[in-house]
Amino acid sequence: MGLRLHLTLAVVITFLLGAEKVVGFPKQPVFITHIEDQLLEREERDLSSGDYEYGSGISDNGFNSTEEPKLTEPWIPPPAKIGSLHILSTTTARFTNTSVTSKLVNRAPVAQETEVTIRLPDEAFITELLIEVDGKIYRSIVETKQKAQKIYDTARERGQTASQVKQTSEKHNEFSVSINVAPVSEVKCTLIYQQLLLRKKGFFTNKISIRPNQIIPDLKVNVYITEPQGLKEVTYWLEKEGNELKQEQQASITSSNKAHIQFQPSKEDQLAQSEHGIVGDFVIKYDVVHPISGGKIEVVNGYFVHHFSPEGFSPVMKHVVFVIDVSGSMSGTKIQQTRKAMLTILDQLREGDTFNIVTFSSGVTTWQSEKMVPVTPNTIKQAKSFAEALRANGMTNFYGGLQRGVSLLDTFHNSTNNIYVEKSLSIVIILSDGQPSSGITSTELIKEKSKEAINGQYTLFTLGFGNDVDDTFLEKLAGQNRGVYRKIYVDSDSSLQLAGFFDDVATPLLLKIEFNYPSDVIDNNIITQTDFPTYFMGSELVVAGKLANGINEVTAEVIMTTTEDGILGTLVKGSAQRSETTMLSHHVVGNFTQRLWAYLTIKELLRKRLISDDSEEKEQSKSRALELSLKYHFVTPLTSLVVVKPDGTNDTTGEKPTPRDDHLERPGPISHLTRNPPALQSYPHPPPNSGHSQYGPYGPPMNIMSSMLIPTARSATPRLSVDSDPHFVLQAPNGNISLCFNIMGNPGDIFNLIKDPELGLNINARVQSATPHPELLKRHQVTTPDLAKRTIFDQMAITTPSHRILVTSSSVTINNLALPWTSDWSIVNGNFSIDIREGKYLYVKMKEDVELIVMLHAINAHHPGKSDYLGLYVEKGEGFSQQVHGMIGQFQRNKVHLYRKSIRVDNNQDKTAILRVNDRTVKVLHASRDVLLTGAIQTCWFASNNGYGMIDGEYTDYLQDTLFVNI
Repeated sequence: MGLRLHLTLAVVITFLLGAEKVVGFPKQPVFITHIEDQLLEREERDLSSGDYEYGSGISDNGFNSTEEPKLTEPWIPPPAKIGSLHILSTTTARFTNTSVTSKLVNRAPVAQETEVTIRLPDEAFITELLIEVDGKIYRSIVETKQKAQKIYDTARERGQTASQVKQTSEKHNEFSVSINVAPVSEVKCTLIYQQLLLRKKGFFTNKISIRPNQIIPDLKVNVYITEPQGLKEVTYWLEKEGNELKQEQQASITSSNKAHIQFQPSKEDQLAQSEHGIVGDFVIKYDVVHPISGGKIEVVNGYFVHHFSPEGFSPVMKHVVFVIDVSGSMSGTKIQQTRKAMLTILDQLREGDTFNIVTFSSGVTTWQSEKMVPVTPNTIKQAKSFAEALRANGMTNFYGGLQRGVSLLDTFHNSTNNIYVEKSLSIVIILSDGQPSSGITSTELIKEKSKEAINGQYTLFTLGFGNDVDDTFLEKLAGQNRGVYRKIYVDSDSSLQLAGFFDDVATPLLLKIEFNYPSDVIDNNIITQTDFPTYFMGSELVVAGKLANGINEVTAEVIMTTTEDGILGTLVKGSAQRSETTMLSHHVVGNFTQRLWAYLTIKELLRKRLISDDSEEKEQSKSRALELSLKYHFVTPLTSLVVVKPDGTNDTTGEKPTPRDDHLERPGPISHLTRNPPALQSYPHPPPNSGHSQYGPYGPPMNIMSSMLIPTARSATPRLSVDSDPHFVLQAPNGNISLCFNIMGNPGDIFNLIKDPELGLNINARVQSATPHPELLKRHQVTTPDLAKRTIFDQMAITTPSHRILVTSSSVTINNLALPWTSDWSIVNGNFSIDIREGKYLYVKMKEDVELIVMLHAINAHHPGKSDYLGLYVEKGEGFSQQVHGMIGQFQRNKVHLYRKSIRVDNNQDKTAILRVNDRTVKVLHASRDVLLTGAIQTCWFASNNGYGMIDGEYTDYLQDTLFVNI
């Protein structure tokens, strides 16, 4: 059935945004029972009733297989319905990955095309769109807007199913996606976006839009938060559109740094909200613990992120000039809301601050001529009287008003002690609703003269009121003068928007903040902004970057200026071991430090491109931002995301796949699978080091299909294996000697198991404690001392030339596609294949004579002393090269010989012997090990002391800094 995808992101996201059942939400009476079922039944009856006449040839699905249906009377097809809506939002150290999965059902005998525009959180970038049609999944690629448009247009001309996502505005985070759903069919869409949560007024807020415009039979939201800095408070609520009332709920913090919130409203719950279901935002608000040093550095996979949000400083004195547009276009609601906002803002000024008010229309008026006014109860009262008397008329002398404000600060600075000025903040806040129409009207000239007048001494904030302003001009003007631009929408709450903006900047705590990192510790070419003019109370400064090769810890010196102490410094240290230990959770954003660096860098480059007047600098910023957007699979104003369903061919883009930088050809068409899997959950992982390509950062597209490898009963013992806590069982190359040893390691250790540079294969595994929570041990009265020492492998990372596979107890993530253990899956690219079977076996085949199995041991969480863990088995290793090594890989090539004459049996019937491995000897003990893959018991020669003498070097030689490494 030819299904044309032409859904605009609005459908995907409008469908894609849903909710959960929260304890404490009020339940209201349900007025209509099973309304969704009744509607669907009625639509099905309509399709098979007298509204249509069908021929005699009726297919199994109830539709005419040979003739087109004949319309006997005007008929409007029932709209497509949303069958389910699942949202998973995962936050790790403020960096948030949100995946929204919805199922769109079209029961009509005609195609339904929908095009919608949606708005994501202002700071979000879309990173992925997956579309499932007829049980097949198609992955998106990110390209330049022009190339993506060409791919999409070509696909449409060919009649192929296709979908495109592109940002429609640089000012708002608006996107569009298009899908045309074929007759009597359904489409499942998964949209993924990422954002950095910003701290405002002392809290981080994650706002998830839920506006499906209908009752959803299966609506579910899960939110996971992991904050290494420690969680302080977590609340959530459903914020209805147009309703300022909210019922905050307190979320339970599952540990000192983790929280889980679930929201799953029934159809009755949704109907109680409105006849169209939930229309609003699910809001999660939280804060973190703030250490004395004011910050924390997390180091993961060679990248670091430094959060800085100190408390306890006295506010810096500020000198503020409010410059307000009172031209004729401000009349009515705008001037009323401005007067109301000024009354609130004036109350937020502190004793020690100074201020003044300038208004402009055709001319310019100053409240207190030629001077800054100290804040006192009396001056605030006078200023309120002036604000209440504001009236709108005349033209817009924008520059005249701005010039007067700057002049007031110049006069004040020239007549004030320099030390006092250096320890205070001078601000101009200008509000306007239209284009300059009096005095200097050229926006280019206004920018030039303003930058010259301010000369880096003051901070300029610009506020654009309504839709008639030149947003680009105001944003550039603020950006070139150390400030920011804020859009104010004309509404009943405009005064709250204005007052809210001032509240964000009302309390500066620090000035001239500089982050210094040792030049030999970091990569100085891969780091975000390190100097900031101001730190405001309730906010947070963030720096991200890359460490130099081989470095896994960093110490930062932060220099700042305070009101009381002048210049002050503090030290903050971060290390990979400490960071990764705190990240032992399945619900974390994969490789978040590197993606956060890319995210912040792209944001900075886009801002630089916007505010710069230098054409060369603009082009360089654009080029670099485009490069990173493509490499890290972000949809930005420079890129689009496109999905194309192949039409019986492996050519997914209308172009031949290009070879990778490492000259390995990219095999296979775009992803497809033949089963109906549960909703996908996607966790991005490190992009390949070979650089970006048309396929984005996650390697080539993959074929996902039904079973290619059928598990069979095993009697033979695998050649090489490691399992349990961890037990290594190895068969010597000659096949007649089995070896074994244990390596415990410490929680957080990462060991290299197999490394074959020639084959391009690397397998690392992470050690975790097998000990359950102390309360669980206490409840079951478990006191075994050795229990606390038990360790297991909880994660494995398999790197191949074209794929990065992260295996955990909850999922198998292949590049950026997370597949659950609970369903059978297969991925095939030429000779390479991956299979998930029976909920516990992962088969990886690189060629005919290299086959691996990862086995999941899912243990009841309430059974003391047991944790979920992974085992690795090498079924076939003949295809490994002579360079293969690693903790178990070396035994594919190591020369092993048992001195039979050395075998001794002591009084306890323990058998010992001398073993020769390559050019060294080791004393071994005859033992036995359970081979959990086959259920057999294998006798083996055991080397104690972490396999010393049996393995090359010492076990610590196999420690790795990160799970994924370059090969």
